[in-house]
Amino acid sequence: MSSADHESAATQTSPLRERFLQAGMRVLARDGYPGFKQAAVCAETGLTTGAFYHSFRNWKQFETALISHWRTESTDQLVAWLDIQPASAERVDALIRVALDLPHRSEAAIRVWAAGDAQVRSALEQVDAVRREAVARYSCELGVAPEHAARLASTAMLLLIGHEMGDGPLADLEWSMRHLMDTDPHVQAALANHPVA
Repeated sequence: MSSADHESAATQTSPLRERFLQAGMRVLARDGYPGFKQAAVCAETGLTTGAFYHSFRNWKQFETALISHWRTESTDQLVAWLDIQPASAERVDALIRVALDLPHRSEAAIRVWAAGDAQVRSALEQVDAVRREAVARYSCELGVAPEHAARLASTAMLLLIGHEMGDGPLADLEWSMRHLMDTDPHVQAALANHPVA
């Protein structure tokens, strides 16, 4: 999905389209990619296929809009919010909370979907890259060296993706992320220079 496709799909969201997009995310979370079908999405909304086709030309347009919606809601808006947080322990905590609040089951289904769909794979790679870059940038802003910040960001992404694909308890992901930050000497040294407000 190109940036133009992403922007176009994101700007064309009516309340009815939004209802279908939210339903699509719920179906992905509940049924996984194998259960991601138009009938399931319509049933989830309580609306007819006529309402679906009033909102989307076809299933492919819906899929494209859904991936764009996911990227906007679960990455772009969150990174924009984190960008305005000051470099501090509070931002580290906010970053962990954001990671914990992601739609993990929907994202696991999107990762399965991406294995067989080049357009979805491209969008997923972009989302992962934006997230990885944001974590690395926030680490650098704290004072962590760029090379170490990149490794830290990759490790954080591996923890997130592993959690999503393994579907373990959320408490395990939280413990792992906090442990990573609490035990990394580079992060701890950087945080010492950014006292809690």
